[in-house]
Amino acid sequence: MSVAQEAAASSSGRTQPQSVDGGSPDDHLPAAAVPASRDAGPGGERDPRTAQDDYLLVELLCAALVKIRLERQRAGGQTRGTDESGPLPRAWRDARGRLWWKAQELGLEGPGNDLELFDWCRRPLGSWPVPLSLTEGDLEAVLLEGDSLSEFAEQAADLVQHADVEAELVQNQVFAALMLCARMNGGDDEAIQRVYCRLRRLLIDHPVLSDRAVHALARELPAADSDHDSFLAKFVRIAYVHHPVQAPGRVRLRRCADCRNPVDDGAVGCGTPGCTGVPEPHEVACVGGYWTQHRATRQFFHDPGLLEGRLLDQLGELVDDTLCVEDWPCLDAWDMALKFKAQGPGAGAECWAVDAKDCSSPALLARGFRCDPRVPAQRRIIVIPMHRLRTPGYRADLERELQGRVSGVEVLDEKTFLRQVTVRARQAGGMR
Repeated sequence: MSVAQEAAASSSGRTQPQSVDGGSPDDHLPAAAVPASRDAGPGGERDPRTAQDDYLLVELLCAALVKIRLERQRAGGQTRGTDESGPLPRAWRDARGRLWWKAQELGLEGPGNDLELFDWCRRPLGSWPVPLSLTEGDLEAVLLEGDSLSEFAEQAADLVQHADVEAELVQNQVFAALMLCARMNGGDDEAIQRVYCRLRRLLIDHPVLSDRAVHALARELPAADSDHDSFLAKFVRIAYVHHPVQAPGRVRLRRCADCRNPVDDGAVGCGTPGCTGVPEPHEVACVGGYWTQHRATRQFFHDPGLLEGRLLDQLGELVDDTLCVEDWPCLDAWDMALKFKAQGPGAGAECWAVDAKDCSSPALLARGFRCDPRVPAQRRIIVIPMHRLRTPGYRADLERELQGRVSGVEVLDEKTFLRQVTVRARQAGGMR
């Protein structure tokens, strides 16, 4: 039985979704994600404006799918309740309620039960019997590919900031452990920033780690707690999954030649969005075992970080006395800050604050984007990878969705961005 069938089989199957504990399914959402008014249960009074935000409906569905997957993993594949108030997550019931109200307003039939809604999740959003107000590109997305979450659904669940799901996603634990390791190994702000960048780059460059590499890094970052457990070890245990070996030696794996993600035997590609690398043999020299990134680490740190790493590597080739690049300034306020030498006496240095974003949905990217003021800059830029431009209207949709949310933020593809940096560096005095 699939995840959808198991989850739905234990639900009541009522046509009209209800909250059995009397609490609103929005209760665990932060204030910014909850509309001014809330849906009452079907049959009660409600404000029609609460059904207008179809992206919130989709985000809640995706958050619920992540929650269901987590519960299945915990239970070893056996279904059990996800909270006190019923077998399906609050986010699922809330999304289904919003969808039911939307169908009522339009005189249409909503999903008759949870199994039917799971079936809808396997179809393009634009083909649902109840029309959704989404961008053209997002209407082609599906939430489930078979029994696996789509890239769109993974990213939507991350952006919804739903407390029940967010608290359980490994990505948050990884970030917290990374910050703790940086702070405990850094004696001052500059050292903390340096360690932070070191660990962020580790997640991008090393989806597979040997225990020998971890031991070497532990000598560089030795800070430990009162039980002599190093903060680096805690970070690695959260971000990676350990694979013991029976004897010291070299373990043979297969990985993508470009992004270095491990791949299964027989795979012809790695499946990482935008990556065109091919599998290759790879050996890991280890003593007692090796580490591979947890699924959430790969999904939310490594894969989107590939664009960041690519840009930082290419910018590093341009750096000279006219251009300084700061990685993840102010502990990740932005992905990078570019500072160009002043062009004349009395003129100030020019700074560009840059975020590299690889997101399947431009609308979801815009909804989740925050312009951090801690880096004063003359230009604020979102850089998107070239493979996202294959989606028709991606950049135009992103620019339109950003309007009214942030001001003064430009959108550039990675080639245009690097070209503009090169030109600006020349104007500031030339490159090496």
